[in-house]
Amino acid sequence: MFIADYLRRLPLGFFTERATGTIDALFTTNIMYLEPHHILESLISAIVTPALIFAVMMIYDWRLALVLASSVPFAILALRYGEKIFARVWRLQAAARVQANARMVEYIQGISVIRAFNLSGDRLQQFRAGLRDYREASLHTVTQLTPALILFQSVLELGFALLLVVGATLFGQGSLSGENFLFFMVLGLAFYTPLMAMADMLELYRIMQNCVRNLNEFLQSDLLPAASAPQRPADTTIRFENVSFSYDQETVLDNVSLTNPPRSMTALVGPSGSGKTTITNLIARFWDVDQGTVTLGGVDVRQLPTDMLLSQMTMVFQDVYLFNDTIFENIRFGNPKATEAEVMAAAQAAQCHGFIRQLPEGYQTLVGEGGATLSGGEKQRISIARAMLKDAPIVLLDEATASVDPENERLLQQAIHALSAQKTLIVIAHRLTTIAAADQILVLDQGQIVERGTHDALMDQGGLYQRLWDVRVQSHGWKIAA
Repeated sequence: MFIADYLRRLPLGFFTERATGTIDALFTTNIMYLEPHHILESLISAIVTPALIFAVMMIYDWRLALVLASSVPFAILALRYGEKIFARVWRLQAAARVQANARMVEYIQGISVIRAFNLSGDRLQQFRAGLRDYREASLHTVTQLTPALILFQSVLELGFALLLVVGATLFGQGSLSGENFLFFMVLGLAFYTPLMAMADMLELYRIMQNCVRNLNEFLQSDLLPAASAPQRPADTTIRFENVSFSYDQETVLDNVSLTNPPRSMTALVGPSGSGKTTITNLIARFWDVDQGTVTLGGVDVRQLPTDMLLSQMTMVFQDVYLFNDTIFENIRFGNPKATEAEVMAAAQAAQCHGFIRQLPEGYQTLVGEGGATLSGGEKQRISIARAMLKDAPIVLLDEATASVDPENERLLQQAIHALSAQKTLIVIAHRLTTIAAADQILVLDQGQIVERGTHDALMDQGGLYQRLWDVRVQSHGWKIAA
């Protein structure tokens, strides 16, 4: 729960700057090696047991006890030598394992694109290269570490051989009885056997140390600062005041100011990369601004507790993600306490009730991971139903009709317009017909708002919006030449 909450408070940059396989390895391999029984069992058998045996042998015959322990200091020196080697080569092996895992996840996630463009051989070679590098790193670890481990075990075995020689000599001189000699040989085996496990303990210790370092780096990642003086918004007015934001030293928004009054619809249009999605991300505080302020109800979003801020809004993303569960549960994700009737009402409002009823299992149909069994338009409508069910006062729609066919686009427009009568909407759309009735339209270009106004007012200006609209109108008449 702690790690899940920590992930929720990280900025989006943590995820966009890392491969999925790297994050996966962070929370699977690293945590697996930190299970305490791995180290406790080795500690008890490798330290406590030999110490007790040595104490018993000191009571019976201090001479053989000292002979028994004489090889231990030299074995520890060999172990320290191996530890230094392992510390160096394990980091290389761990890095190779993460890269192999990343290539595997990338290959599986992109298999449809790989097959569509007939790049299976090329991408498979990258996958194989990752596995080959991991194999070579593992072999390098073994070859570098083996001499130190052989030296460590050899010293311990020589110690037992010395115990056998000294014991036999004392027995021959008559200063050691046959029963005690046999007793010390058995104890000697019991003494050295668990010490042999010290090599495994070394490997486990270094692995755990590396895992702890990786997790510490994660836990030291910069979180979005918590509100120093939490406040409650007065209403749902969204306001940007001279906001600038950069990503990877590239300016995305430059001195942007806008106001979206309560229960109104503001549409964001413009070329790809103009900053439309960034505006919605800043409202939800997935990022923090570099300059300026983003306020909700007169309160800086940085002074709103995260739970309170996100409870005020629901989002429909351009890339819809559905959980590997039933359609019913995916819609009810917007409100876990919703009844069956409320879920179906939201589905009807989002124009997806019809196709759901035609499925063999209806609302209990499993959608697969990410909604793999549904079309893009069907997933989009389910995500809109989920947003409606949450019933938050603010709705952010990012390309909500991007994957919807023309027939269903009209139905979704009706659903969006129904929302606008009660909610504060910010809509991003390339299909300009979906936002022609917006209360205000903001036209962005290169991170700045270059035009603003209603559809009619912008058409009269004859600027970028009109050009975008004309292109949209002309595209309706396009056809493939004979």
